[in-house]
Amino acid sequence: MRNEASILHVDLDAFFAAVEQRDKPSLRGKPVVVGGVGPRGVVATASYEARRFGVRSAMSTAEARSRCPHAAFLSGRFEAYRLTSGAVMTELRAMSPLVEPLSLDEAYVDLAAGSAAPDLSPEGLVDIAGQLKRSVYQVTGGLTASVGIATSKLVAKIASEL
Repeated sequence: MRNEASILHVDLDAFFAAVEQRDKPSLRGKPVVVGGVGPRGVVATASYEARRFGVRSAMSTAEARSRCPHAAFLSGRFEAYRLTSGAVMTELRAMSPLVEPLSLDEAYVDLAAGSAAPDLSPEGLVDIAGQLKRSVYQVTGGLTASVGIATSKLVAKIASEL
């Protein structure tokens, strides 16, 4: 654990579903479930609209269909997700050379590793998080992100979920 909060965790919100809603305007504001669509399929991501009906990641697609039969069930377009993720990872690497991607939609960034020392005061950290959220929104065409910054990876991840 560090003395100063300098570990950033970013998680793109309902990532696969958000990309689908971004690219298909008819899905915006509607429940979207991305994952295996067959009888033994599993939900990879559910939009916030689908989550209101109790649909969650790792749930069987059959259970998701019973909870939210009117949702759009999609198998996913991983090239679109990879490209969108790449744009975000480029933004993160502009912040620091030490970026640790955990998946397409989640990463840690060591803010203290960059050549220019960022403002790690509480106000500076709020500014860093806000700027990152704005950058993500711009480079992804409207996706949102949750950001937490703390003295350790664990606490940064917890902070991003608040």
